[in-house]
Amino acid sequence: MFDRVQDFTRVLLTVLLLGVAGAAGAAAQTTQTSAPADPGAAPQAASTSPAQLDPHPANPAGLQIDKAEITARANRDVGVNVETTIAGWQRELERLENNLRGPRLRYSQLNGFRDELQRVRSEIEEFSNRLQAPLTAAKAQLDLLGPAPAAGQAPEAETVARNRTDLSYHVGLLSAAQAAVHSSDLRVEQLINAIQDIRRKNFTSNLFQPVPGIYAYQTWARLPDYVPIATSRVRDLLSGWWTNAPNQDEIARVVLEAALMWLILTAAAWYGVRRLRHWPHAGEPPFWRRASSAAGVVALRIVPLAAPIVFLYAMITEAHTLPERVDWILYAAAQSTIIVFALNALVTTVFAPAAAHWRLIPASDRAARRICGLVLTLAVVYGLTTLIYSVTRIVQAPFALTVAVAFPASLLLAGIVAVILLTSLNGEQRDGMPSLRWLTALRIPTWIAIAGVVVSALAGYLALSRFLAQQLIVTGSILALVYLLLLWVDGFTQALADDGAATGRFLEQRAGLGQRRREQLALPVGLFLKTAVLVLSVPLILLQWGYTWPDIYEWYRQLFFGFHIGNTQVSFAVVLASLIVFGVAYAAARLFQGWLDTRVLKRAGISGGVRDSIRIGVGYVGIVIAALAAFSYAGFNLSNLAIVAGAFSVGIGFGLQSVVNNFVSGLILLAERPIKVGDLVMVGGEEGTVRKISVRSTEVETSERARVLIPNSYLITEKVKNWTLRDNLRRIAIAVPVAHGSDPREVKAILLKVAQDNPNVMTTPAPSVELEDFGADSLQLKLYAFIDLSRSSGTSTDLRITILEAFSAAGITTPWGRTGAATPEATMQQGPSFGNGKGSAKGTPHPLQLPERQDGSLVSAAALRVRTSVAG
Repeated sequence: MFDRVQDFTRVLLTVLLLGVAGAAGAAAQTTQTSAPADPGAAPQAASTSPAQLDPHPANPAGLQIDKAEITARANRDVGVNVETTIAGWQRELERLENNLRGPRLRYSQLNGFRDELQRVRSEIEEFSNRLQAPLTAAKAQLDLLGPAPAAGQAPEAETVARNRTDLSYHVGLLSAAQAAVHSSDLRVEQLINAIQDIRRKNFTSNLFQPVPGIYAYQTWARLPDYVPIATSRVRDLLSGWWTNAPNQDEIARVVLEAALMWLILTAAAWYGVRRLRHWPHAGEPPFWRRASSAAGVVALRIVPLAAPIVFLYAMITEAHTLPERVDWILYAAAQSTIIVFALNALVTTVFAPAAAHWRLIPASDRAARRICGLVLTLAVVYGLTTLIYSVTRIVQAPFALTVAVAFPASLLLAGIVAVILLTSLNGEQRDGMPSLRWLTALRIPTWIAIAGVVVSALAGYLALSRFLAQQLIVTGSILALVYLLLLWVDGFTQALADDGAATGRFLEQRAGLGQRRREQLALPVGLFLKTAVLVLSVPLILLQWGYTWPDIYEWYRQLFFGFHIGNTQVSFAVVLASLIVFGVAYAAARLFQGWLDTRVLKRAGISGGVRDSIRIGVGYVGIVIAALAAFSYAGFNLSNLAIVAGAFSVGIGFGLQSVVNNFVSGLILLAERPIKVGDLVMVGGEEGTVRKISVRSTEVETSERARVLIPNSYLITEKVKNWTLRDNLRRIAIAVPVAHGSDPREVKAILLKVAQDNPNVMTTPAPSVELEDFGADSLQLKLYAFIDLSRSSGTSTDLRITILEAFSAAGITTPWGRTGAATPEATMQQGPSFGNGKGSAKGTPHPLQLPERQDGSLVSAAALRVRTSVAG
C-alpha cells in the first residue's frame, strides 16, 4: 500500500505547480490483482560466476604468481570484496527473476521489485565507479613495461617478467570484474523492462475488461436498497474510528488550527490578489501585466484552501495510526476538494468574468460567465463522483452501486465537456492577446475523446470510460495550466524590456541595461523558463496515463545523465555543461578582444584597418579555443577530428566548396589587408565604403546608403579598385568647355585660382588645367585637382558653382550663348550629363550654362547645384 502522506504531498505539489492534483492512482485502483507474469518476460543476461573472475588459469611463462595476494590487492583497490559482491548481485537478480514468474502479482509487489532492482543498480554503479580508477592505473603500468619479447629475441629480466605477469593477472582480474558489472547492469535493465511489460499488460487488460450485466434488470432494481447499506457502512467505519480515537481533543485542536490557518491565508490571499490586480494607470493593463500576474493569482486562490487541508491530513495521519480504509476515505475527500477549487481558480483567473480588463483569452462577458459556470460544474461533478466511486469500493458496497455511479458519471462528464466546446467565445482580439488557433487544433481530439467516453460507457467498458473521462479533465487541466504558465513567461519576458514594468526599471537602473540589451536578454530567459515549464509538466501528464514516479525518475535520469544510442553514450547534462563552457569561454574571448582593442592597440597608435584585422583575428581564435574547450569537457576525443575533417573534406568537394573558399578568402583579406574597413572601393560595378569583413562576405555601403554583400572569394580573384589602399588622396577631373574666341590662358588662370582657393583641394600635388581638344563650337579644357576623401565631401559641386560665378564675372561665354548652339529644350529632352567633357556638338548640355525654364527665366545656381551634385 502506498504511503498516504507522501501521496498527498505529491498531490499538493502538483496543485501548487500546475493547478490540479494528480489522479494516476484512480485507474490503478480498478483492480487489486494482476495477470500471471510471462516466464519469458525477462530473459537471463549472460552472467559471470565468481569462478570466472580468474583470467589466467595457467601461466605460459612458467612463473609462479601469488594469486591470493593479487586478488586481495584488487579488493583493497576497489574497496570491497569483488567476488563476494558480484555473487551477491547474481543471487538477488535470480531471486527477483523467479518472483516475477509468480502468478497474480499486485501493483504494490511490482513496485517493491522495482525498488529492489533500483537499489541493486545503484550498488552496481557505485562499484563501477570504484573499479574504473584502479583498472586504468593497472593498464597504464602494464603499458609502461612495453610488449613482451617476441620469439627469437633476448629474454627480459626475471624481475621484469614477474612484474609483467603480476600486472597482467591484476588487469585480467579487474577486467573480468568490469565485464561482470556490465552483465549485471544489463540483467537489471531487462528485469525492469519485464516489470514494465507486466504493468502495461495488467493496465490494458483492466481498461478493456467489460462489465457484465450493465443493462440487466437485476443490476438496477435493488439500487434503492444498496444505498442505505453503503451509507451505513461508511457511517459505521468513520464513527468506529472516532470512538476508538485515543486523543479526540487533539484532533479537534488540529481542526481548529486548520480553520484558523484558512482564515489567515484567505485574508493574505485577498490582499495579494488586490496587489497583483492593481493598475493605477489610465486604460486597461497591457497583456504582459495581465499574464505576469495570472500565475500568482492562481496560486493565491488555491493555497488558502489546499494548505489547511494538507496540514489537517498530515497532522492526523502523523499523530494517529489510521485504519487503512479510513485513510483512503480522508485522502479521497481531500483530493476531490482540492481538485474542485483548483479548477475554479484556474478558470476564473483566465476568463475573469467579473473583471474583463484582466481577461487573458478573448471572450465576451456572457461567454466568460458561461464557461466559468460550466467548468465549476464539471469540477464538482468530477470530484463528487470520484469520491463516491472510491468510497463504494473502499467499503465494499454492492457492485451494482459502483456501476450506478460510474456509468452516469462518465456520460454526464462527457456531456458537460461537449457543452463547453459548443460555447462560442465571441471575444474581441485585443492588443497582445494570444491567437486561439490552438483551440481549433484541440477540438478534433477532444471530440474524439468525448465520443470514446460515450461509446465505451454504452458498450459496458466502464473502466475505459472512466479513464478517458479522467484524462479529459485532469490532463486537460494540466495542459491549460501549462498554457497559462507559458503566457506568464511571455508576460515576464515582455516586462524585462518595458520601462514601465518593475523588472524593466530594475535592470535599467541597477544593472545599467538599455532597452536593446534587455530585449536580447529576454530571449534566452524566455526559452529557459518555457523549457523548465514543459520539462516539469511532462511527469504530471505521464502520471495520469498509468506511469509511476520510479519510471519517470529513471527516464529523466537517463535523459540528463546519459543514455546509449548504439555504442555512443549521450548525456544532456554534459551537453548543457559543454554549452555553458563554450559560452563562458566565448564571453572571456570577447572581453579579451575588447581589452586588446581599446587598451593595447588603440594606445599603441595602430591604424584602424590594422586594429580591425587584429581584433577580428583574435575573435576567430577565441571561438576556436571555446569550441575546443567545450568538446574536451564533453569528453570528445580530439583525435577523432581527423575523421571529422575527412568527412568534412568530402562535403567540401560536393557542396561546401564555395563556403570554404569564401572563409579562406576572408582570412586572406585579414592577413594581407588589400581591403580594410573604411576603404573606398569599386568592385563589380559597385562603389562604396567597406563597413565589415566577416567570415563569408564583405559588407560595402554605397553612397545611396545601400549595403552590398560581396563574397570574399570575389575580392580575391577579381579586379578591385581601392581608392584608399595607400592614402586617402583622389584626383577629380572637371570638364570645362568655353566658346571659341575666349582666351584660353585667362580661362586656365581662372580655373587654377578657383581650385587653389578651395580649402578641400590639396596644394601638393598642385591642381592643373589642360586644353584637351578643339570642339566644333567650343574649346575643351579640363581641371584636375587632388582632394582628401576623409575630409572633403561635395568638392566637385563646389568647384563647378565657383567656376560658373567666376566665368560670369569675367564675361567668358559658353557654347550655349552662341547662335546655333544646342537649345535648352533639346537639353531637357536628352537629360543632364555632367562632367563628360565631350562638348555640346552632340546636343549634350554644358554644365557651365544655366538652362532656361519654360517661361524663359534662368535656373538659379542653388537649383543647379542640386542637379549637379551627382557629378560630385
